[in-house]
Amino acid sequence: MNNEDSTKKQILESAYSLFVEKGYRGSSMRDIAEHAGIKAASIYNHFENKEQIFEVVFIEKHPMFRILEILDSIRGATAEELLTNAVNRLNKELRSEPALLNLFFVELVEMDGKHVPRAIKTNFPTDSNFIKQIYEKKSEIRDIAIPVLIRFLIGTIFAHIMFNWFIGDSSSRRWGTSAELNDVLLRGILR
Repeated sequence: MNNEDSTKKQILESAYSLFVEKGYRGSSMRDIAEHAGIKAASIYNHFENKEQIFEVVFIEKHPMFRILEILDSIRGATAEELLTNAVNRLNKELRSEPALLNLFFVELVEMDGKHVPRAIKTNFPTDSNFIKQIYEKKSEIRDIAIPVLIRFLIGTIFAHIMFNWFIGDSSSRRWGTSAELNDVLLRGILR
């Protein structure tokens, strides 16, 4: 990696750290440069403005792609085991990496979600091991379109994590154990 690429990477890593900690509006170009260990004017050799930096950071670090990467590493002998492992692993990963969700919320709240379409178009995987595994277990699952299943799975996990943030981890058992939530996820709410 040459010096110019190294500086650009350092700018992006510094910006990412600041955006997830302070938000877009709370992070100035001067803050990013200082955090990266360069002069503020040097940033403009690599980026036109702060929004361009944010867009690059968001596309590179979009939480959905990290989630899909995690899903691709999950295995299960049955559909129930595969989906249970997916829910448990994503829940654990997202709780241990809150910055992933912070960046997403900065995009939604401060940027009105305007970079989401480009991020998805740029990075959405066309070949997923997790989706292949679901297709292999299709006979065990209701006839649900795979994109709907993936959307439901990820959406449910996001909702679960956000709910726990609102009520606090100490109260989460009162609202159901992971096993109970997985059971509802896998079997639905109807008798």
